[in-house]
Amino acid sequence: MKDQLAPGTAGRRAAAYWFIDGLPEIVAGLGFVALAAAAVWFGHFRPRTWSARTAFGAIEIAALMVVYVWDRSINLLLKSRLTFPRTGYVRPPGNWDEVSQKETVLSLGLTAKSRPPDQNVTHFRSSTIFVLICGNLLAGLIAVPVGLPIAMSVVAILLYALHRGSERPYHWVSVLPLPVAGLGAMQLHMSQDDNAWIALLLGGAWLAAQGVFRLLGYVRRHPKCEPAESVRP
Repeated sequence: MKDQLAPGTAGRRAAAYWFIDGLPEIVAGLGFVALAAAAVWFGHFRPRTWSARTAFGAIEIAALMVVYVWDRSINLLLKSRLTFPRTGYVRPPGNWDEVSQKETVLSLGLTAKSRPPDQNVTHFRSSTIFVLICGNLLAGLIAVPVGLPIAMSVVAILLYALHRGSERPYHWVSVLPLPVAGLGAMQLHMSQDDNAWIALLLGGAWLAAQGVFRLLGYVRRHPKCEPAESVRP
């Protein structure tokens, strides 16, 4: 692979490769955008028709499924058409909590003591998804109008701090738009409930934008399908 991945073992490089095309961020970001936009629309217009309420519920459930359940399947589908033909297949990373639990159970067996830990893992859900949810909660708890910029500032700090040295680090410049967007959205004079969803909307849009920027760079570096070595940790 021509792209510079995070240094370390083959497992850590494989985990970084999962984010090389930005697709995981795009999928999760758009899921949050759909979730938050539907909530803001519902809270603002308060539709009373059965069809509108059903549509809102369907969008909310589908968005949550995209973020928490279908994300890996959707990413694999997209990567099989865009990424793997260009730079090769790599085993997708497991979620660190699930992998750690399996290794703990295996360590109880006599034959698993010499097994090396699996380093092809990602903290994306805990260090990215969870942080955006925290921004949603903070914006709903802190009184308007300062709740939104404070929440987005906290999200920016956490994203930068928790991702340093991770499989997908964020430069401080890349998280700077979050508090700026919070200050701008404060001028909308939204209600306390709407502020919480606006925070999630901004976070999802930021995450999707990070993925799009990364995807454009990846496609530019690999304009044609070209054979490459696969990393198999």
